[in-house]
Amino acid sequence: MALMATTRRYSFRAVHSLQVGEHSEKIHGHQYHLEVSFYSCATADIDREVETRILNPLHGHDLTHLVAPATGEMLVNWIHDRLAESELNRHILGVTLQETRKNRFVSARSDVRMA
Repeated sequence: MALMATTRRYSFRAVHSLQVGEHSEKIHGHQYHLEVSFYSCATADIDREVETRILNPLHGHDLTHLVAPATGEMLVNWIHDRLAESELNRHILGVTLQETRKNRFVSARSDVRMA
């Protein structure tokens, strides 16, 4: 039987800056696009968890204070970990985060079929 999955897309704005050696980037912002893929779960349940656990703490905030370093790789794994803390954990197949037009990150815990 084929895997049947749903992917929901969300977006949020946030700022961050990166420390590279002794050099610190200027604080700057992105419009992030988050995708959460899951199976056998109501979309309303996923939407509620994503809004509560992810969008509310991230939207409009400085990511540098939540994730260190505040890179796309670290952030997508932080997001997946936060969702995995919910009772929906067994339904989540993958989490991806697009930071710029050219940069898209897949969490390390994502099912490779969803990347």
